Amino acid sequence: MLLRVPEDIHRRLVARAAREGRSLNAVATQILDAAIDADQGNRRERLRAKAGAAGMTQAGAGPKISKARRKRILQSTRGLGPRADRLISVERDRF
Repeated sequence: MLLRVPEDIHRRLVARAAREGRSLNAVATQILDAAIDADQGNRRERLRAKAGAAGMTQAGAGPKISKARRKRILQSTRGLGPRADRLISVERDRF
């Protein structure tokens, strides 16, 4: 595939590839893949895809934790999502 892009975009892609120690092709492919996914799926999937396209996610496994610790973490944060959404919504309406 031949893709012509403005020099500024090319320069920024090259810089990102260098920062991440990856090829320009690998970076461009990741961004295009994420962009395609961004218009599909539910809200969480779209946000995850947009974050990936912006380079805000990192592939790979997180730190290993025990099942018991994972359960405690999940229990301690249960129900926070809807509350956080409401708080963010209230703050948005203030401005």
